[in-house]
Amino acid sequence: MAAIALVGVLAGSAASALSVTAISPSWQNVNPTTGITESSSGSTISLRWGGGSNPSGYDFTPTGTPILNLSPDTAFDLGQFTHLNFPIPGEVLSSVDLVVDLQIGGGPLVSSTFSLTHNETLNLPANCPQDATPCNDIVTIANSLGSQNFTYGGQNFVFSVLGFSQDGGNTISTGFSTVEGAQNHATLYGQYTVAPVPLPAAGWLLLGGIGGLFAYGRRQKRNTA
Repeated sequence: MAAIALVGVLAGSAASALSVTAISPSWQNVNPTTGITESSSGSTISLRWGGGSNPSGYDFTPTGTPILNLSPDTAFDLGQFTHLNFPIPGEVLSSVDLVVDLQIGGGPLVSSTFSLTHNETLNLPANCPQDATPCNDIVTIANSLGSQNFTYGGQNFVFSVLGFSQDGGNTISTGFSTVEGAQNHATLYGQYTVAPVPLPAAGWLLLGGIGGLFAYGRRQKRNTA
């Protein structure tokens, strides 16, 4: 019983739910550096390109906060990504980084970067054999979606970015196809997990000592039987 109790203490208490108190997005490394305009309205950040009266563009609107009582190993949405896909005569976006910062409770700031590449297809049958003309455009997360360790309330966690979903999180991928002449929406998802707590060296020594005492006690019982 003593050994079991010690393992419970050294392994740490059961993970509690977390809350996200703020989500702050920004655009970085816009390519090309000319012909692309940035703006914001409320919490939504926007890019526009192509000129004309109906330009193409990206919008990102972070999920409203606070997001309370998030459970580990459960995907949750970071915000809605929108591609405004319209025929354009001018400059075309090639790539951009979408940076999303999450404030965990009153504690650490967890930052994630989505490096987006944009394929503005030519609306010709030869360029889109699998789509009806006009062709769909393709938005892809080009970087390897990694993870970030953080500590909150004395517990170690790992936050991971997952990718896009267009069906409420049932399927999540690193890209999606966007229909010409429409506003195309996808949700960005992430999740956190509880990091394993290594047993300190002193704990292993103590457990070894307790195990030795149990073994000694069993030998003594056999000798006196």
